[in-house]
Amino acid sequence: MSKKHSKIFGVDLDPNNDMVLDKKPDGDCDVKYKGQDINFDTYIDELEDRANKQQKGKSITGNDIGMFSGVSFDKSGKIIRN
Repeated sequence: MSKKHSKIFGVDLDPNNDMVLDKKPDGDCDVKYKGQDINFDTYIDELEDRANKQQKGKSITGNDIGMFSGVSFDKSGKIIRN
């Protein structure tokens, strides 16, 4: 029986299957995130980040756009175009 690596306490933290965890015979792991190799610590950090988002009621699969840089606003809040 196969166990999904990202289902923790009944919550699937990788519903889109972006992360792949392959266990080696020696106990080590190969980890990929969206097709790119990552180390195990980065994998754990991503799972932790998703668990924190889920706990706060945020989407764990949404694309956060973060902060924009290089954008200025006038006093009324409109974007100033250069």
